[in-house]
Amino acid sequence: MQPYWLLLQTKPREELRAQQHLQNQGCSIFCPYIKVEKISRGKRQIQQEPLFPGYLFLQIQDEQQQSTTYTSIRSTRGVSKIVRFGEEYTKLPQALIDSIQARVNSTHTPLSKNTPQQGDKVHISEGPFKGMEAIYQQADGEMRSMVFINLLHQESSLIIDNTAISI
Repeated sequence: MQPYWLLLQTKPREELRAQQHLQNQGCSIFCPYIKVEKISRGKRQIQQEPLFPGYLFLQIQDEQQQSTTYTSIRSTRGVSKIVRFGEEYTKLPQALIDSIQARVNSTHTPLSKNTPQQGDKVHISEGPFKGMEAIYQQADGEMRSMVFINLLHQESSLIIDNTAISI
């Protein structure tokens, strides 16, 4: 029998707990993480987050491991269930996991790499102010930023989604 991978659903934000408990049972686990730039308490920080939040991959080597794994997974802390379609468990080939690993390993930079600094000129690409130029002021939470735009010959502050501005 050729090794394959099962897809496990974890309880919300318990990927690390499930991974640790399954590894303590001798299981081979893959949980791909990526670097993401976040704003926390007004400061930009690079954090690692799961690529697939709420999911882990569990490797099955042989038939004996398969029977013990299915029963022990149900009681593992952090694991919600083994994903399946109908009666069949979702069996993923090694080639798919290798492909995911290669992509994760080739991504060394955070997802949002071009973040503006205070005073930078930015372009608004969406919404009613599309096409206008603005001056980046500061981050306003994780998803928005404050910019100054020249509107009717006066500088006005505007809160805008981070996806709607570009450097």
